[in-house]
Amino acid sequence: MTMARTPRPSGAAAASSTIRLVIFSIITLSSGWIGLLVNNALGVPHSMNSLGSLIWIVTPLLAGAVMALSDPSLRRPYAASWLPGRLRAYGVALGVFPLSFALAIVVGWAAGWLTPAGLGAFGGAVAAGVLGTVLKNVAEEGAWRGYLAPALIGRQLSAPWIWLISGMIWSLWHIPYYGWLLDESLTRSVYDVPPLVYALITVPIMICWAPLFTELRILSGSIWPGLIAHSIANLSQIPLSLGGLPIAPGRELLVSPLVGVIPNAVVLAAGLGLWARRTGRLRRRPR
Repeated sequence: MTMARTPRPSGAAAASSTIRLVIFSIITLSSGWIGLLVNNALGVPHSMNSLGSLIWIVTPLLAGAVMALSDPSLRRPYAASWLPGRLRAYGVALGVFPLSFALAIVVGWAAGWLTPAGLGAFGGAVAAGVLGTVLKNVAEEGAWRGYLAPALIGRQLSAPWIWLISGMIWSLWHIPYYGWLLDESLTRSVYDVPPLVYALITVPIMICWAPLFTELRILSGSIWPGLIAHSIANLSQIPLSLGGLPIAPGRELLVSPLVGVIPNAVVLAAGLGLWARRTGRLRRRPR
């Protein structure tokens, strides 16, 4: 699994790239906890409006930029990733999460577990959240798909290892966010469990998302399709967290557009489909 125009480092250069990857991972996974310590030192409550939250969201972006720009094998692809890239990935980016949400809602509605009648009332709230969501995801995608995914691909790892490692780092980075920085009422509105339980549930979810986001990065050579898909997914949380899609207790893990098995299976299938097509596994084998 290789990324176009990304030379494979060798010898000392490969070791240096690996060291950068390890440093990035340590800095990234520490950033949220450091942010919480800063909030405690300042005597301010943990929230998304705190300095700790800013440290958490910005640190991976800055660390990724430093690691990529100091690595000769990644410098050019990293710089190019901020350009629009190849347009064929954008249709997938726009369509996957709406399709997954629609399927989950249709199944849940048909089974009598939810009713989508109230969703339309939250269009204004979603529109108001677009700018903040996009800015947050510039930082996230700049780190995860700008640096981390290409860095892992450059190690010549197999695709499942790339998905597992990138998904684990991405999801574990979120634990301070779901556990402390985000208002607990918002996570409980999506799935009524303690914040740390919710955070742990998102770990396999983000691993399931990793194939899609990795393939969008490879297909486009850009962070922007992933940013679009990521923002659509995040914006869907707004009506859910405001009570716009009440789901029968015990059915959230099946049909919730965020934590449900059905929508996340669609996202995983889309990522695996892109990978299979790119690697030729969808082509008919000669008899």
